[in-house]
Amino acid sequence: MDYWTILLAGAASIGTPAQPAATPADTDTPAKASAAEDPQRSDEILVVGKSYGRAVGKTVTPLKDTPNTVSVIDREQIEAQNLFTLEDALTATNGITVTGVSSEDPSYVSRGFAITNYLVDGVPTLAFNFPGVVPDLFAYDRLEVLRGPAGLFSGSGNPSGSINMVRKRPLDAFRMQASAGYGSYDNKRLELDVSVPVTSRIGIRGGVMAQDQDQFFDVAHRNRINAFGVASVEIGDRTTLTFGGSYDRFKPAIQSGLPGYVGGADGSDGRLLDVARSTYLGADWNRFRSETWTGFAEIAHRISDRWTLRATGLYTDVDRIDIYSYIGAQPVTAANGGTTSHIAYRGDSFATTRAVDFNGVGNFPLFGREQTLILGADYQAQDYSSYYTRLSNYARINVFNPVSPAEPVLNPYGPSPYYPVQGSGATCPATAVTPIPANCVAQVYGGTHTIVEQYGLYGQLRLQPVAGVTLIGGGRMTWWEQTTDTLLPTAARGRPTGIDARFTPYAGVVWDVTRKLNLYASYADSFTPQSPPAGRVRVGGGTVQPLIGDQYELGSKWSLMHDRLLLSAALYQITQRNRLFNPADDQSIYLQIGKVRARGIEAEATGEILPGWRINGGYTYTKTEYLEDTQPQYEGLALTPIIPKHMVKAFTNYAPKEGVLAGASLGGGITWFSATSGGTPSILNPNGTRTVSSVVRQGAYAVLDLRAGYQLTPQASVSVNVNNLLDRSYYARISSTARGNYYGSPRTVFATLRYTFE
Repeated sequence: MDYWTILLAGAASIGTPAQPAATPADTDTPAKASAAEDPQRSDEILVVGKSYGRAVGKTVTPLKDTPNTVSVIDREQIEAQNLFTLEDALTATNGITVTGVSSEDPSYVSRGFAITNYLVDGVPTLAFNFPGVVPDLFAYDRLEVLRGPAGLFSGSGNPSGSINMVRKRPLDAFRMQASAGYGSYDNKRLELDVSVPVTSRIGIRGGVMAQDQDQFFDVAHRNRINAFGVASVEIGDRTTLTFGGSYDRFKPAIQSGLPGYVGGADGSDGRLLDVARSTYLGADWNRFRSETWTGFAEIAHRISDRWTLRATGLYTDVDRIDIYSYIGAQPVTAANGGTTSHIAYRGDSFATTRAVDFNGVGNFPLFGREQTLILGADYQAQDYSSYYTRLSNYARINVFNPVSPAEPVLNPYGPSPYYPVQGSGATCPATAVTPIPANCVAQVYGGTHTIVEQYGLYGQLRLQPVAGVTLIGGGRMTWWEQTTDTLLPTAARGRPTGIDARFTPYAGVVWDVTRKLNLYASYADSFTPQSPPAGRVRVGGGTVQPLIGDQYELGSKWSLMHDRLLLSAALYQITQRNRLFNPADDQSIYLQIGKVRARGIEAEATGEILPGWRINGGYTYTKTEYLEDTQPQYEGLALTPIIPKHMVKAFTNYAPKEGVLAGASLGGGITWFSATSGGTPSILNPNGTRTVSSVVRQGAYAVLDLRAGYQLTPQASVSVNVNNLLDRSYYARISSTARGNYYGSPRTVFATLRYTFE
């Protein structure tokens, strides 16, 4: 959720240093907006509603007065750290852990749970669900990351948080920025971004980007082109129409990571491999290609000086073809010596998403003060068709001496003949026989069509009954439905599953102890739809119930340095119940008795310590555990041990405005994780046997980054970034002994030349 609507703040005044009018941070404003009308034009950049800027938000509230934890990654930080993609940005964001078995489909974990709520310009959308790809940030001005349940303005989802991506918009003056970068592993990136005020009421902005790079592991390569265009038109004095679109073509390799060593017969844990970081266990023909088209339109109308109506529509079309080979879920054992099976896969996925948000926001006098009300409705939908084929165990590979298998013929739209296991010399029959001959592999294929729809009504009231105390209350009613039809190999209609009129409450209070310091408390909950396990019925009868999560958060925010630095600290507890369990001894039933909890502390600093000296980052403490489970041995264990109990992420950059160092900048970042683990621990079965542990562990580690830059002329600047300066060898993602373990990148260097003309 997003309490983005509680959101508003002087990110300069609070989270982001104020900039002179000539800087990019201050000129990135909608076309033809006066300084009095547009918060981005003033010395205090205000966070509005679900995002920065009155043109894309809902209401104006200081970020300091938001009773939730929110991190803002703006364009200045994106460019200073070379945060090219969403994955790059969230890797650098306080409180976020990046994980995932597939190299190109990461998950972002916050407060113990994966983030499933995404918004664009404050509008919730399903466009980032699979088959959507990790977006490049070229077309976006900034990100806003909320931690905690995001149900109020997003609907269904995990109690983890939400990610709001704010698009670039036309500026009120001509500006062109071009950049060229080159770095390690033949990494090349070109960007061109131009904004033009056509008339006093019309502005346009467009850009194009291209990037081509190898990666540090063998074979893998990425290639991407991206373009966007947006226009803003003032219709009269009270109405603004903004519309635009983008195109993204992405062609990476894909893999499933490394396995680990198997756990011991005594129940001891497994361990991670100590192999070269360049080890790649995919095939040299692994690839996918995605094409993503997006379009949006927004109209905002000021009914009066107090009230504004806004309607926004988003549309996305994704075509994605995955063709790759990956290792099976087999750990390294003494018996196999590191030789494991390969699985060939092709998936053809086609999806369209639609999202509409309509809201009204306004102020009214009460108790002698201005109060704020927001009311709205939204709609989200995804129409998704997927066709796939899989050849399991068609080839073998040794993790210590990998040799790429040959590419087999893969047809996801119909049956294929048996495939002989590579290297076996087998001759396989052209037609199906039973049993399957030795060293022959049968194809598995299929197709599905899924429609997900969600709509809701929401409202929020900010009420200040007495000076210094603000009460925030809100709620949402949500309707959700999903239907999956089978297309192949045998067509069958699916049965719709749905949730009707689910109420999601939100409440908060902010007490201004002083003008600079406040204390706050908030409550929010979430719901996550679940599908019943195939062939099983719920014990006690009835339909499967959604996961229910609730969060209590206490915190404080302190504005310093003339409101240019914001310090925040929060304590939280999230409890989630109704988790599904499928008893192994009775495959006809399922239970909904699982309960888990996450507790933690988050502290963050954002803004300017001194003029020109900026800092972003903080510390998080996270503890997750199973409270109730069908396996009592799990109770008390960590729910998501891949999240470090202690985490530090910080970035700082010093760019003096005056003196002999004026024009130079120097900065750096640090990421520190305490020990983490992944996998399932060994448990003792009732019959006395013990399961094999799939747990892998990694000790604490730190990664240091540095950067330096220089303003060559008023228009041209150069910068150099060195990531993992000390060339620390570590696993950036861990999963289990099966697969999904990924080394972090070795030391890399990237140099950028930027030219800005205004």
